[in-house]
Amino acid sequence: MVTGIIDVGGGYRDIFGAGVLDGLLSSEITFDHCYGISAGSGNLSSFLAGQYKRNYRFYVEYAFRHRYASMRNMFKNRNFVGLDYAYGTLSNSDGEYPLNYPALVNNPARFTVIASDATTGCAHYFSKEDLSQDDYSIIMASSCVPVANQPVMIDGVPYYDGGITDPVPVERAFADGCDKVVLITTHPIDFVRDPRKDIAPAQVLKQTYPAIGQALLHRAEVYNAQIELARQFANEGKLLILAPDDTYGLNTLSKTRQGLINMYNDGVEKARLVQEFLEGDVDDE
Repeated sequence: MVTGIIDVGGGYRDIFGAGVLDGLLSSEITFDHCYGISAGSGNLSSFLAGQYKRNYRFYVEYAFRHRYASMRNMFKNRNFVGLDYAYGTLSNSDGEYPLNYPALVNNPARFTVIASDATTGCAHYFSKEDLSQDDYSIIMASSCVPVANQPVMIDGVPYYDGGITDPVPVERAFADGCDKVVLITTHPIDFVRDPRKDIAPAQVLKQTYPAIGQALLHRAEVYNAQIELARQFANEGKLLILAPDDTYGLNTLSKTRQGLINMYNDGVEKARLVQEFLEGDVDDE
């Protein structure tokens, strides 16, 4: 049986995914294919490197530093989130908490990182082979929030958050040969994305990158359709949806320490459902 796991990201809310993945590390549960979108790509890099609670420290300690995310960053270099700080200064081999790159590379699981090409408005699927020691640009690209950050350039191509173009890639996972998939979402199970929230940032993006601006206008439609497809797969016993009970006051770019802790613990608890799902049948949350 080929297994897959998807972490859809969601900014600070994805400490829920960090909790799920730490629960899986504790239980020594592994996957054949891992798909990371936005913050989910950072979460999964630590998971594949076997670094228990590394993500937790990033969310509850480093994320409160100005260089990690702040209006000071925005005024200084037009990037609210310091992607270079999170996935460079802190994560490089000489950083405060290096990513164990050799362990990540030697992990036999496939790792797909999804970003959005700003020039075409289409999803781009990076692989583990696109990473190298102290160059985690593809994770920065996948995590690049439009308007809040300038695009991340890779080989001359501007990229934004993968959640714009392929936010819940369950169809991709099954097309890649997965038999069972665990889907980590960062909204409660009944969440429906409101397209109106994307109108203003899409209009800003369209001034520089029309294609990605247009894609952002349709993000809610794509997300809602993909979640509905995920529910269908879940009803067939092929997919397990792990969703938080609440967002605990968190959203993509705002947080409280207690909210982060609560959501992390929720994720750790939900991870208990995975082994039963992979071994047999279990209802989705």
